[in-house]
Amino acid sequence: MGNLRKLISLPPVLLLLWGACIGRSAAQSGPQNPDYGQPQGPIPLRDPRPANLLFLQFLPDNAVPLRNGEVRIGVQLDLINNLLIPSPRLGATIVEDNEYQRLLFSWHRGYFHNTELSVYIPVEWRNGGILDGIIRAYHRLFGLPANAEDDPLGRDHWPMYRSIWQIIDAQGHVLLNQGNAFGLGETTFIVKRGLLPVTSRGTMAMRFGIKLPTGNTALLLGSGNVDVGLSLDARYILGRNAIVYMNMGGVLLGHPRHLPHPLGGVGQGAIAIEYRANNRDSFVLQIDASSPVMRTGNTFVDQANVTATFGYRRIMDRHTEFYASYSENGDIHNYTLPWLSNIGPDISFSFGVRWVP
Repeated sequence: MGNLRKLISLPPVLLLLWGACIGRSAAQSGPQNPDYGQPQGPIPLRDPRPANLLFLQFLPDNAVPLRNGEVRIGVQLDLINNLLIPSPRLGATIVEDNEYQRLLFSWHRGYFHNTELSVYIPVEWRNGGILDGIIRAYHRLFGLPANAEDDPLGRDHWPMYRSIWQIIDAQGHVLLNQGNAFGLGETTFIVKRGLLPVTSRGTMAMRFGIKLPTGNTALLLGSGNVDVGLSLDARYILGRNAIVYMNMGGVLLGHPRHLPHPLGGVGQGAIAIEYRANNRDSFVLQIDASSPVMRTGNTFVDQANVTATFGYRRIMDRHTEFYASYSENGDIHNYTLPWLSNIGPDISFSFGVRWVP
C-alpha cells in the first residue's frame, strides 16, 4: 500500500493540475508560435547522477530537425537531489549525498534541408542544496517511508544539507572524495540529420555528438577527455493527441582523469509518450535508461541507471515555450520495477524556457 501511495505522490499530481489550469486560463490571441499545434517532444533530461554529468548524454529529443534558418534558444534549471548510500556489505561504501543546481544553456539552428546543429553549455553547482528539508517534511506529512535499498538507514538518519560524494572500496581505500564545487560543466555539440521524410505518422533521425572537456576535472565537474557517440531517434504518432518518442544510442567515453574504474562505453535509451491536451499544452511521461559509466564495486550501485519523468510543456506566446518536470528513481517502488526507474537521483525537478526568435 505504501508503494502505491508513493507512485501517485503529490508533486507530479500538483504539476499536472497546475499545468491544466494554466492551459485553460491563458489567452490565445496574437501571432502563433511556429510550434503551435505541433508535437512538442519529450523533456530534455537524462539521469543526472554526478558521474553521468561528466560524459556525453543524448537528451531525449524530437526526431524532426529544425528547418533551414530556424533558431531555438533555451535555458534549463535542474535541481538534482542525490541520496544514494546502499549497504557497504554489497562490496564498497558509496555515499552520494549532495545536490546540484544546474543551468543548461542551449542553441539550435536548422541548416540545409534536414540538418540541425545544437550546442549545450552547462554551469553546475554541487552543494548541500535546498531540497532536503522539503523532502523530509513531505515524507512525514504523508507517512511515506524514507528508507529503501538505496538508503537502508533512511533519510532521517543523516544530517541534512550535506555535500558528500565518496567511494571507498572493500579494502578501505578512498577512491573518490568530493565536496562542494562550482563552475562550467562539459560542453556538447550535436548534429542531427533526418533519415526519413516527416509524415503524418512518424519520422526518424540520427544524431552525432561530441563532448569537449571544458569542466574542472579536479572538482569532478568534467572528465578531462573527449566523448563521441551516435543516437537514433524516432517519432510515431499514435493518434490525434498521442505521440511516442524513442531514442537509442551509444557513446565512446574518453578516459576520465579522476574517476575510479571508468568504462569505455555506455548505451543510452529513452521512450516518452506525449499527450496533447490542446494546441498549446502537452503532458509527458518518459523513461530514460543507460548503462553505468564506471564500476564502483557495490553491486547495487552498479546496476542500470533509470529514471521516470513526469512533465508538462506549454507554448506561452509567439516567442516563448515553457516546460517543467519531476523525476524519481527506483525508491518509489523500492526497486521492484527496474524498467520504470532504478539507480538515479532521489528526486529532481527541471524548469525550462525555449525562445523562438
